[in-house]
Amino acid sequence: MAKYELVKPLSDVGIAVDAPTFIETQFPVSRLSKESYKERKANYSQTLTGLGKWWGRKPLVLVRAVILGLLMPASGDPRKDREVFLALLTMDDEGLRRRKSRNIPLKEMYRRFGEDERPRWFTRTSTAEAPKLKATKAVGKREARARMQALLFERMSYDEKLRWCDRPEHLDGPSPKAWEAVNAHLDTSAASLPELVRELGVRRFGRVPRVGDAFCGGGSVPFEAARIGCEAYGSDLNPVAALLTWGALNIVGGGEKVADVRAAQQAVFQTVDAQVTEWGIEHDEHGWRADAFLYCTETKCPECGWRVPLAPSWVIGEKSRTVAKLRPDAANKRFDIDIRSGENRAALAAARAAGTVRSSRLECPNCRASTPMAAIRGDQRGSGGRGYGLRQWTNDDLVPRPVDVFQERLYCVRWRSPDDDPVVEYRAVTETDLRREAEALRLLEERFAEWQARGHIPSRAITPGQKTDEPIRTRGWTHWHHLFTPRQLLMHGLLAETAATASLSPKAQAACLLGLGRAADWNSKLSRWWTDRAHEKVIQTFSNQALNTLFTFGCRGMDALTDSWYLKVSNVATQAPANARPADARAVADDADIWITDPPYLKGLDVERHGDFRAGVYQEFARGFGVKDYGHLLHTGKANQTRLKTATEFASTDQDGTLLRHALYATWRARETGDTTESLTWLRTELPAYHGPARESAAAVLRYFASMDTDHWQEDAAAARLVAGAVENDHV
Repeated sequence: MAKYELVKPLSDVGIAVDAPTFIETQFPVSRLSKESYKERKANYSQTLTGLGKWWGRKPLVLVRAVILGLLMPASGDPRKDREVFLALLTMDDEGLRRRKSRNIPLKEMYRRFGEDERPRWFTRTSTAEAPKLKATKAVGKREARARMQALLFERMSYDEKLRWCDRPEHLDGPSPKAWEAVNAHLDTSAASLPELVRELGVRRFGRVPRVGDAFCGGGSVPFEAARIGCEAYGSDLNPVAALLTWGALNIVGGGEKVADVRAAQQAVFQTVDAQVTEWGIEHDEHGWRADAFLYCTETKCPECGWRVPLAPSWVIGEKSRTVAKLRPDAANKRFDIDIRSGENRAALAAARAAGTVRSSRLECPNCRASTPMAAIRGDQRGSGGRGYGLRQWTNDDLVPRPVDVFQERLYCVRWRSPDDDPVVEYRAVTETDLRREAEALRLLEERFAEWQARGHIPSRAITPGQKTDEPIRTRGWTHWHHLFTPRQLLMHGLLAETAATASLSPKAQAACLLGLGRAADWNSKLSRWWTDRAHEKVIQTFSNQALNTLFTFGCRGMDALTDSWYLKVSNVATQAPANARPADARAVADDADIWITDPPYLKGLDVERHGDFRAGVYQEFARGFGVKDYGHLLHTGKANQTRLKTATEFASTDQDGTLLRHALYATWRARETGDTTESLTWLRTELPAYHGPARESAAAVLRYFASMDTDHWQEDAAAARLVAGAVENDHV
């Protein structure tokens, strides 16, 4: 303890040992909420998201604030306490100025300056679309721009300023000037956050504070605690959570080790890539390589007996203007699928309308019969509940059996030429492609039993539950490996085997496991093929928490897996010892001075059954439009007098994953297409537990949209009425 002898105990600075901490007396909730939202909106540039998906990661800025708030003693001057606390988080005025990293565009500055101010800064010929800076001999354009930036930034609200700022974690902490004020108020001598944490910890606990989290999840609490100088401990019953936390502490927080980890991942990937190339399952006879395989589900129409490929839409790519077109094969009572690129708008519209699945019904293009999917599956209801009509797959099933109701069909392959600037082509499936598929299946069958035994591919059965019944009910899949095609299992298993047999450091082994988890997330039968102009690619399974099965899905080739396999993390050195391990919270024996944890008990509650749920839905709706208290507006009769943006005005932007946003998007698509097919597909795919309480919640929000009687909502309200009816009748 010799190095702590100069730290003054609480009693020596006039504070009782049991004196309340800052967080017990006040907490800047508003600013922290805004900072947390900014961090969340950073998506994949968040510090820990590059390790892998984890729902409900706590914002790092919030964890930092909680720890500092628990360590910092409250004084008799609450105002000064708040000033110091905000300075520590660089959330004060000076901190925001230091965090400002983006320049306000000239057009934005012209718009923000009033007409009486513009002559000072802009030439007389300036317009809103073409503003020009005024320069003088005393002040050049660069100096003028800098002054304008500073002036406008100071005038902005906190919310507006955040738009132009980095996050607090991007700075080392307060400035030297700010540290003088902090130390004067707290009677400390720190020059960095770790030094302050040590001093405050020794003062209160007699040692560097130890922070624990027994439900560590994605690792936010242990990681941020270690980054600002606390000793940290994390545990979770879920081994994936423990691995993510370990990776946060030892890979992201491992400093220079990140480069070594990436080199190890690259060596594994190159070995697997060479093997896949040698097998020839991704290359054609001209050296072109496939980077995307598109599949559809196929079933037999009960009315005419034709085998029908199932898809809500046959548009493959909006940017490439690629569509699939069904061509009848009467002799075999089936459809061939042609692929055409460079089509015009009319052809794209026809492909959208030609979907063979609408409102959970098979729309047969041969006999025009419409059949509910529940009837095709053979679902039955009785006194004992719903019975599953599909054959339940066994562990050894890798593809559907010929007798199964639903088959899986490869219908399109995207190829890239071997040139430095490759040509990209979508092609229909040939007999050679089918032979390559058969070869991938054969190669997997040779390795399947051994890989399952060694843990290279999944072997566990799916445990029935609210989130896991969907694949069992709608496809008959009973084991986790049924959620992958043979090609996907072959690649994932080969990556796992190669990593397990290579001589890798513990950090590199963990990185490969995390990379494998990311690859599985972005490469399964639940991975959608995204068709819009910005994305013609296979996207992740866990865009939401549901396990919704798809009628069409994509498979990535090895080249396309690079985005998922390699961890996208930066070096962030932690400042104190930390560890993480899988453990039951009831059996944790480790000690900590501070426990910050988020037990998952609320996630298990069926909150939809509570009487206030409907009001909660509308409260979310109101907040989505900036209305803080919907209840007050509702009771005063002013709710519908607020000018709310329409679904069309929102369009496809800002899809933040809430029920409100999904309902808005579904309404907009119905108005744009004049049809509810795309809207229903979106809601089924994006809403967790759609075929449970989420469907009723979505219908409630859509019915509210439909009731909007203001002039600017008329067309969107009509579209919402259509979607609401389709959702209410979507009994799958």
